[in-house]
Amino acid sequence: MPAGSGLVRAWWADGRGLSARAVAELAAAVLPPRERLRYDAVSDPRGRAEFVLARFLLRSALGRTLGRPPGRVRLAADRAGRPWVAGAPGVDVSIAHAAGLVAVAVGTGLAPGTRIGVDIEAVRTVPGAGELALRLFSPAERARLATAADGAGDRLWLDVWTRREAYVKALGTGVRALARAPDQDVGHLWHPLRLPRGFTGGLVVVPPA
Repeated sequence: MPAGSGLVRAWWADGRGLSARAVAELAAAVLPPRERLRYDAVSDPRGRAEFVLARFLLRSALGRTLGRPPGRVRLAADRAGRPWVAGAPGVDVSIAHAAGLVAVAVGTGLAPGTRIGVDIEAVRTVPGAGELALRLFSPAERARLATAADGAGDRLWLDVWTRREAYVKALGTGVRALARAPDQDVGHLWHPLRLPRGFTGGLVVVPPA
């Protein structure tokens, strides 16, 4: 996906078939000490698989993109937990996971201040979706939901949600700012991802203010 003078790419990986042993072996092989502490603090097996697979996928993608061995890619996080790459100007990254699937986005050659975000969700009926839409979605988005064909409402709702989530992840403002995210393509670029059946999501590029 073009992003001004730069380029944004995304990858996904499915961890639903990974055994606990495979996850533990991958964690031992690829996680540095600080990330290993975070991994050890996760008690849910699926959460552990998502954590280690996302870091493995991101380092592999960055290694290919930057021409470095994955083990020499230094990842850090800001106070909000947003990941960034040490020693790589013009590069921005984002991570998402849902129901065992992980996705990562890497932007390179970006203008200073450009941010990217990615989000994915398993397609399902979200409890309280109507109330959430009233609180968080714009009138135009709610109008689109109201005209959704039978059986398409859940996916369309999640399409709106993932775009908003990707936007606030790009800015590092957290889910409390979802209601302040602009409508689609207002002040940002949105690109849907091709994901396995039963998932939806996409990535956002927010240019400098």
